[in-house]
Amino acid sequence: MLAGKHRVRGLSRPVRLGVVAAAAAVLTVVSLTVPNIARQAAAQPVEDDDNWVSAWSAAPQGPSTLGQFGVETLSGANQVNAVQDLVPPPTTFSDETVRQVMYLHHGGSAVRIQLSNQFGESTTTLPSVTVGKRTGDAGAEVDPGSQRVVTFDGEPSVGIPAGGTVLSDPVDLATEAFDHLVLSIFVPAGNGPATVHGNAMQTFFTAAGDQTGTEGDEAFTERGIVVNNYTSTFTTAVYYATGIHVEGEPGDRTLVAFGDSITDGFLSNGNIDNRYPDVLARRLKADPQTQHLSVTNQAISGGRVTGDGIGPSALARLESQVLDQPNLGGVIFLQGINDLGTAILQGEPKTADDLIAAYREIAERIHAAGVPVYIGTLTPAGDLLRPAPYGVYSAPSQVAERNTVNEWLRTEGREVFDGVIDFDAAIRDPLMPDWIALQYDALDNLHPNDAGYELMAESIPQEFLDEIAAG
Repeated sequence: MLAGKHRVRGLSRPVRLGVVAAAAAVLTVVSLTVPNIARQAAAQPVEDDDNWVSAWSAAPQGPSTLGQFGVETLSGANQVNAVQDLVPPPTTFSDETVRQVMYLHHGGSAVRIQLSNQFGESTTTLPSVTVGKRTGDAGAEVDPGSQRVVTFDGEPSVGIPAGGTVLSDPVDLATEAFDHLVLSIFVPAGNGPATVHGNAMQTFFTAAGDQTGTEGDEAFTERGIVVNNYTSTFTTAVYYATGIHVEGEPGDRTLVAFGDSITDGFLSNGNIDNRYPDVLARRLKADPQTQHLSVTNQAISGGRVTGDGIGPSALARLESQVLDQPNLGGVIFLQGINDLGTAILQGEPKTADDLIAAYREIAERIHAAGVPVYIGTLTPAGDLLRPAPYGVYSAPSQVAERNTVNEWLRTEGREVFDGVIDFDAAIRDPLMPDWIALQYDALDNLHPNDAGYELMAESIPQEFLDEIAAG
């Protein structure tokens, strides 16, 4: 391990490059102005990673949270009629401390914090950052004695250039899998909009002034509404933080879950860590043969494979968010439904042939790095009798395209990828296969509920996980 190694990544700078990219949600967008998401730098692998793995991540979508996109959603019996009346998460902070809670999928002897200003237009200055372990099962109180100052090149303050990402010095903080870390960031006046992941499903907190050294949470105000899966989807966010690495043991590896809102846990219940990658991480840790794997979630809600949507495409972010992960051991990929379903909001929908060509490219690029990649079949998106409300997912033409993609995956795709995970078969209605089975449906006919996400994680063949674990 190289202590005191301050890594800055950005565009056209005399430093190592690499930008972590984008997320938002699959939803109907009213008067959508997509932020500049073309800012992609050529990523380079982090050097001298020794036993480091990625234990948590959040792909940034831009400077706007879901509330700022002006969205409305129809969600069956649980539809939110007044989503725009909910207080959305802010985009900018001024003389405030932002305190956020992160669920680790792996433990180790030290941590590194990755912060991003990918979508900033000027340098973001953060004078003080601390990290510690949470006390209890809720809130944002730091376990006494666990809080540490995070430094960058030995300094407690860091300036992140526009378009850049920084990785902290190693922090001497021992953690275990499924600890909740509390990250506190002081944001002084004068900074622009924060780079943000807009679908956190986790309460965040703010306090006036610099409260980064405070262990208690009395000075902090709870932000976001985490009443159920619908409110927390639209009122929570992650700011600046895009990754947490932990220093594990020899042989530990990072497993990237790469995808869209269904990997992001859209419409799962807030504050309970029940996205399918969370459930998968718990499954891996329960098995001595796979417990050295750490799952990291690189999902863009609303993201597409072939082109930019609310965030950059899978093709554009593959290097920075997948191949640049420390000690990468394998990839589970599930994305493509938005190419068929929401592209009409920002251009013409793509075809099955378009997706298949992109899938081939992704498999080739991951294999070139010597890493296995397993792909999931596209899960149900409804039909005209029971449509998804967000776009053209359920039109007969798009239903046919989805089925064509899945047929290719179940046949030729098995020769292109290291394996195919039939997520579609796991959660579909056996009598109406274009529908999600009601017991697994979040009642928008597109996203699984908590039980559906759990079943997805359980449906991944054990042999695939064993292959990744074997290296």
